[in-house]
Amino acid sequence: MNTPSSALLLHSPIDKDIRITPRGSCGISISKNWILMHGTALGSIIDKSRAISRFITKMVPGELTLTSTELANELKFRVYRDPEIDNGPRSSNNSHVQEHLGNVVAAWKCPLLTKTFDEFFKTWNFPKSSIKFDRFLRPIYLLVFIADSQGKSIVTIPTVKQALSCLLGQVVLRNPIRGSTVEIESTPFGNPVFIGSIARGVISNVVGDEDCVVMTDAYAFPGSEGGPVYVISPDCKRRIISGMVIAPLSWCRGEWVDYTFAANLAPCLLNILRTKDPCSSIIISYQKDEALDKGVVLVRCGINWGTGVLVDKNTGTFLTCSHVVSEAPEREISIEMSRDQTNSRAWAKLLYRTPENQPYDVAVLRVNPQDVDPSLQSIRLSRAPVVKGEPVVSVGFPFSSSIRPTISSGVVSKSMDCALLTTCCAQSGTSGGPIVSRATGEMLGMIVCNALSSDGAVLYPRMSLAVPAATVDRPLREYLRTDNPDVLRAFTCDDAIVRNVWNFYPLLPSKL
Repeated sequence: MNTPSSALLLHSPIDKDIRITPRGSCGISISKNWILMHGTALGSIIDKSRAISRFITKMVPGELTLTSTELANELKFRVYRDPEIDNGPRSSNNSHVQEHLGNVVAAWKCPLLTKTFDEFFKTWNFPKSSIKFDRFLRPIYLLVFIADSQGKSIVTIPTVKQALSCLLGQVVLRNPIRGSTVEIESTPFGNPVFIGSIARGVISNVVGDEDCVVMTDAYAFPGSEGGPVYVISPDCKRRIISGMVIAPLSWCRGEWVDYTFAANLAPCLLNILRTKDPCSSIIISYQKDEALDKGVVLVRCGINWGTGVLVDKNTGTFLTCSHVVSEAPEREISIEMSRDQTNSRAWAKLLYRTPENQPYDVAVLRVNPQDVDPSLQSIRLSRAPVVKGEPVVSVGFPFSSSIRPTISSGVVSKSMDCALLTTCCAQSGTSGGPIVSRATGEMLGMIVCNALSSDGAVLYPRMSLAVPAATVDRPLREYLRTDNPDVLRAFTCDDAIVRNVWNFYPLLPSKL
């Protein structure tokens, strides 16, 4: 069975009185005759057509709906696909792309996505082509049918379900594993020049009802909505359809979120087909790095939350950022050690934290060792020099304190004695989280902040600054040996060069 591939679709109404500039959208090519699209493909046309807006707003969640004859001319799309995808390697030349004409014949509003956007994403902002209809389009799927040369095929609910069952049969992975390599294939900006472009990253998290939304740090551009998301097998020889891009850009608490959100196809398809999983998933051996979660905890202090790492289980000693616990001692500090268990919270004592606006923004916490969750493991701090270009992942709690840790992949962009610069995606809530070596599983550094534009208007999530593990290792070992918290004062650095680095001051030599 062929792996579903990406397609580019341009809206092409036959009614010439509807003057709409064609805007490209992505889709998943299920078979020769069927394309699955996302509802945002209608964003530029829905408020220009009463028939389309009425069709969308009256849609019953969880019900497959066939389009009416009235909509036939308004919901036509030119479909562009690479013919070699079904029978061989992908073409690298757009001249091989073939054009077909299809139209939207069915649609449904996924109740799982509706609930997730109403709850988890309630306070989020997404780019809106139409403010009025945005919330209606996010959970909607559209099914495009390409008629044969004679154009006599009849579309019915059973034939639609057959096409969706075909796609479900190719969604091998029902439960995506965080940290697995993923690939997005799409057409950025809906521009045919970029058709079939790919981006790679990892599965960062899964959220929502029945884990129906996948978060990935694979970067997708506007116009990529509807594009397929694949999980790459460990041997890199196979890609398995898993999701569909639904939101390449978003903002949370006024902060630009540099993650891509995709619909997890398996639960969405099972829901609309009203069936239990019809086939047993193929078991694929993915390496799951247990260390990524086993030493990471959520730290709360007042209205703030951040990430902490367990550095010594025997004494209950944790590291986090100083600014995460800035409201202490007026506010108590709590550590939540498990996202899957209730009553896993322990109260922490602040042993030391560096003063505000001083390197290295480190705080050391301690809880009663008996309160440490038995499943937690101490993170090993690396003492070896960090190599520029080394593959790493970050772990933390951005966006929400109610979900499991979020993972982002990257590399060490620059390594200095007093700071590490990485390309991992770090957002608010990730502060205090570890930068972990892909090769060794050791902690190379602790995330502190992102780069900020000089006017303070733009935060760059993929330029994150971390304290090197080697910098915190010696004071920590001395404290664990002596049980004297005074030795932790070594975390506060008065070196002018170090202060300049952390304040992003230039270090160029003077020409005078």
